[in-house]
Amino acid sequence: MLSRLTRQVLSCSVHTLPRLTDCQIGQALSASAFHQYVNMASATTASSQTGAKDIDLSLAGFPVTTLNRSIVFVLGGPGSGKGTQCARLVEEFGIVHLSAGDLLRAHMKSGSQEGNMVAQMIKDGQIVPSHVTISLLQKAMADSAQDKFLIDGFPRNDENRNAFEQQTGSEPDFVLFLDCPEEVMEKRLLGRQEGRTDDNIESIKKRFRVFVESSMPVIKHYEGKGKLRRFDATPPPSEVFQQVKKLFVRAPASVL
Repeated sequence: MLSRLTRQVLSCSVHTLPRLTDCQIGQALSASAFHQYVNMASATTASSQTGAKDIDLSLAGFPVTTLNRSIVFVLGGPGSGKGTQCARLVEEFGIVHLSAGDLLRAHMKSGSQEGNMVAQMIKDGQIVPSHVTISLLQKAMADSAQDKFLIDGFPRNDENRNAFEQQTGSEPDFVLFLDCPEEVMEKRLLGRQEGRTDDNIESIKKRFRVFVESSMPVIKHYEGKGKLRRFDATPPPSEVFQQVKKLFVRAPASVL
């Protein structure tokens, strides 16, 4: 049975939904109710010509315009050090790190109907729909009760990017791009001992091609909007972090 608050939330239109605290969001939404709202919000966003400022997607997790959340996309090729830099930023600044890949893997292992569907799609070589990944990111943000997020490894392509903006009604504050030569990334990937089946030379070369063909257009898009923050990721991780963290320390009020 849905709670009174949940019934109130789900009966509101996207445009008239009252502002709720993260605590209320967590209390109001079960997993099924969350997906019900996300579907409603996505359909409304797709069919409406109203700007993001008029759309309240607080039940789906944010956007920044209504819940004062700050989002940074962290992009870079395989082996560029995204996870390492995110971990250091979490430790230094308390920012929440969300890995799209980790969320999908956890979803597949959950045993849920949706998780099994995603696992089968990947097994069959199909692309997981953007709205699935975005919904997982939205739920993770809502569940965290925090307001500063690093989203690692997403969006992977322009379709992801456009879907994120349409479904959430918001854009990232900026994009942290870890720029690293392929030969350096290849050496790192071949040298790490994480037991990943795709850390072999053939898979690595394929992942590099996918990154250049699919992800670089996303990076160029945000560069054109003045939202790209590019860092040389060739040096050791500790040296890279000394440069990256300046971005967060220098202007905390306007950046995060």
